[in-house]
Amino acid sequence: MSLPKKDELSKYFPSSFGKKPNSSLSNEKLDDSASEEEIEDPLRSMLPTAFGVKKKTNITSDAFSKTRRKEQEEINKSISPQKQISKSKRPKTEGIEVSGVEREDTESEEGDDDEGEEESVSDTLPISHEIKLNDHYRTVSAIALDPSGARLITGGYDYDVKFWDFAGMDSSLRPFRTIRPCGDHQIHHLEYSLSGDQFLIISGSAQAKIYDRDGFEMEEYIKGDPYIRDMRRTNGHIAALTSGGWHPNDKQTFITASHDSTIRIWDAEYKRKQKDVLVHKSKERGGRSVVTATCYSPDAKYIAGAAQDGGLFLWAAKGPYVRPSHLIEKAHQPNSETSSILWSRDNSTLITRGGDDCIKVWDVRNFKNPVLQANQLATYNAETNVIFSPDERMIITGTAVKKGEGYGKLVIMDRESLEILRTTNITQSSVVRVLWHSRINQIITGNADGSAHVFYDPNISVRGAKLCVVKESKKRAVDDYEINRPIIAPHSLAIFRDDRPKSTKRKREKLRKDPVASHRPDLPVSGPGKGGKIGSSLTQHIMKELIKDTTRDEDPREALLKYAAISEDDPQWIGNAYKKTQPKPVLAETTGEEEEEEVVRRP
Repeated sequence: MSLPKKDELSKYFPSSFGKKPNSSLSNEKLDDSASEEEIEDPLRSMLPTAFGVKKKTNITSDAFSKTRRKEQEEINKSISPQKQISKSKRPKTEGIEVSGVEREDTESEEGDDDEGEEESVSDTLPISHEIKLNDHYRTVSAIALDPSGARLITGGYDYDVKFWDFAGMDSSLRPFRTIRPCGDHQIHHLEYSLSGDQFLIISGSAQAKIYDRDGFEMEEYIKGDPYIRDMRRTNGHIAALTSGGWHPNDKQTFITASHDSTIRIWDAEYKRKQKDVLVHKSKERGGRSVVTATCYSPDAKYIAGAAQDGGLFLWAAKGPYVRPSHLIEKAHQPNSETSSILWSRDNSTLITRGGDDCIKVWDVRNFKNPVLQANQLATYNAETNVIFSPDERMIITGTAVKKGEGYGKLVIMDRESLEILRTTNITQSSVVRVLWHSRINQIITGNADGSAHVFYDPNISVRGAKLCVVKESKKRAVDDYEINRPIIAPHSLAIFRDDRPKSTKRKREKLRKDPVASHRPDLPVSGPGKGGKIGSSLTQHIMKELIKDTTRDEDPREALLKYAAISEDDPQWIGNAYKKTQPKPVLAETTGEEEEEEVVRRP
C-alpha cells in the first residue's frame, strides 16, 4: 500500500510522540527523524520549557562591582596575582581581627613585610565598596542604626530627620520618610533605645523628644523656667541641648546635656520633670559653662561629661549629685567644644575628641593626665565623634577640611599607640559623624556636604547595604511619566459648548425684575442702628450720645418755656383734659435774681 504524499505544512509538525526512535531503525528513518528535529528546533525556541516565574539572572556581582571604590581598585592592582588568589579563597567571617599595622594610602611603597601587614589590615576593614545617600542639603550631624542594623536614621543642619530601610530600599537609595521634629532647630544627636522601638532626638531646642521607629512623636519633655537662677529648682533645661544618651541597661532612662551648665536624668514615661540634676560649677565668670558632651559608662556606674571651659568630670550614677567624683579642670583647651566622650567595654578607658584638634586617652584608675594623645585632627563641628571598632582594637574618627581645600578623611588608629593605620578620603568636605555597626559590619559617615556614605565589603559584611544594592529600581509605567504639555479639556472647546443666544439683554432685564435674583445688598448701617443692627459698638454709640448732650449748658426756664406755645396750639397730651379746670398761670414779671440786682443798685 502506497503512503500518501506529505503536504507543505506536515513537515513542521512532529511525526510521533513519546521517546525518540531506537537506533535499530533503518538509516532512512534516522535521516527523516534528524531532518524533523532540525525543523522543530526553531519552533521549540519559541515555546516555554517550564511553567511559573523564570529565575532572574544573578546580578549580585555586577551590582557590587559598580559600588567598588576607586581607591580600592588601585590597591587591588598593586597586589600580585598569587596574593589575590589567596585572598579570594579566604572564608567569609563576620568578626574583625587586626593582625598588623597599616600605613597611610599616600605613603611610598615599603618592604614585602609591610605590604603583607597592610593587606591584612585592609582585609579586616569593610571599606572596599560604598554607597552614597544623598538627600540632605546641609551637614549630616547625627546618624543612628537600630540594634538589628536594618533601619538607618540621619539628621542634619537642615532640621530634617530621614529614615532609610536597607531591606525595603532599592538601588535608587531614597528614604521612605522625612520628618521635621523640632521646627527650625538643628539636629545634634540621634540614638536608638536598647529595644530599637524608639529613638531619642537631641536638637538645638531646650526640649528632648522621643519618637517611635516609624517616625511618630511619643513624648516631648518640659522646658524649665528661665527666670529661676538655681538650676536645681527648674523642672527642665532652659537653654539649647547639646548631647544625650540612653542608659546602658534601663530603656526607660536617658540623660541630656545643655547650655545651662547641667546634665539632667529623665524618666522616659514622665515628661513633666526630670529625675535628677547634675550642675557643673565652672570657675569662669558667672559660674556656668556649656556642657558639650555626656554619656553613661557601660556598667552604668558613672556619668561622664565635658564642658566648654575645658573640664572633664565623672559623676557617680547613683548619686549623690553634689559634686563630681573625678574632675580634670583643663583636660582640653578652654573655650573649645569637646564634642565626644567614648567609654571602653572594660570601663577603665575613656577617650575624648576635643575641639582643640586632638584625641586623648584617659585611664579612669589614674585620672590625672592623658595616657595617649593624637594631634592635628582638625574639627570644625560640635558633633564630631570618635568610635571604637567592634573588637576595640582600633579608634576611628573623621577630620574636617575647609571647602575646596582638600578631602575630609576617615582616620583609623591603633588603640594601644594611636598610630595611624589608615586614612581614607571620603568627600571634599568635613567628615562629621562616624558609625561602625558590629552586627552588619559596615561603616557609615555623615558629611558636611549633606551626604551619608555607607562602606561595606561583600565578603565580611552582612545585610545592610548589600540588600539594597542588588535591587533594581522599579521601572516606571507609561502613565507614571509626567510630561510638560498643555491640558486638553474637550468639553471646553467651542464645538462642544451649548447653543447660547447671541444677545443676553432680555435675559438681564428679566433678572432685574426678579426680586430674589436682583436683591439689592444692604447698605452700611450709619447712626445708632436700625432694624436690630448697630453700626458701631455699644460703647461708641453711648459715647457719641454723651458728647451730643448739651442740656447742662441750657437754662431750664427757657427750655420749658419754649414748649408753652406748642402746648397751646396743639394740646396733644394733657391740654384737653385740664382745659376747663386748669387755672390761668400768672408769671412774675421779674425773677429773684433781677430783684436782688435792683436792690444792690439802690443807693
